[in-house]
Amino acid sequence: MVRGILVAAAAVLVVAAVAALAVTSWGLSTVRVLSDSHTLPAAMRSLVVDTADIPVAIRISTDPDAREASASLRLVNTTSGGDHRLAVTTVGPETRLALEGRPSPTFGWARGGEITVSLPPEQARRLTVRTRQQTGVVFAHADVDQLFARTTHGAVILGGSARRMEVQTVDGAVTARDPISVRERFSATTSDGDIVVDFRDAAPRTVEAISRNGNIVLGVPDRGPYLVRAQSSDSTRVRVPETTDPAAAASELTARTDNGNIVIEESDDGWR
Repeated sequence: MVRGILVAAAAVLVVAAVAALAVTSWGLSTVRVLSDSHTLPAAMRSLVVDTADIPVAIRISTDPDAREASASLRLVNTTSGGDHRLAVTTVGPETRLALEGRPSPTFGWARGGEITVSLPPEQARRLTVRTRQQTGVVFAHADVDQLFARTTHGAVILGGSARRMEVQTVDGAVTARDPISVRERFSATTSDGDIVVDFRDAAPRTVEAISRNGNIVLGVPDRGPYLVRAQSSDSTRVRVPETTDPAAAASELTARTDNGNIVIEESDDGWR
């Protein structure tokens, strides 16, 4: 009797394993990778990248070998997910990139792919870039005039330089893997995430970092004094020369978190 029970149990396990493999095989057979690419106008002075609710990463980079700006799409989808394409619309000096198509229900919970924008250095330095997305990470590593990045669910990874940078995310961190250069204004806002940024050369004239739940770490060059306004629920450590006179301040630094620590210190040329 025991032998019969064991045989029956083994048979059930074999059938279940075969069924699982069949389902997995069917699922993999429906997966496909979509790609699309476009050359962007040489007269472009403003670029908007809007992915709506399709989960993708956005990469903005400067390519010293590029002779013209370009945008490419790679997207993981299923055969039942519908076609996607990278729609390009240009009106005057503004170019808009938008994802068109229906997202896959299978990959709706994850990052489905990425949009890569490659810019020649001279054109990038005169360009204003705006990114808008519901879900996905922004990798901004270009030397542009202005950068405005907005995402709901995802981090923003910064690099390069700009005259002005403004970043807003709800669930995600704002970080710089290497020190960045911002000349006039830097603003980063997140509800749930850390803000960790170092500045090189000189700090922007105005720096604003606000998080509801997260730590804030700002590194600025030793070219103060700085007018510092810092407020946190936990600890606040300011390790830079300070002044209360706006006219004497090299920069104005504002940092605020409702639940986290704040550190403002001199940036390290060797990074952390």
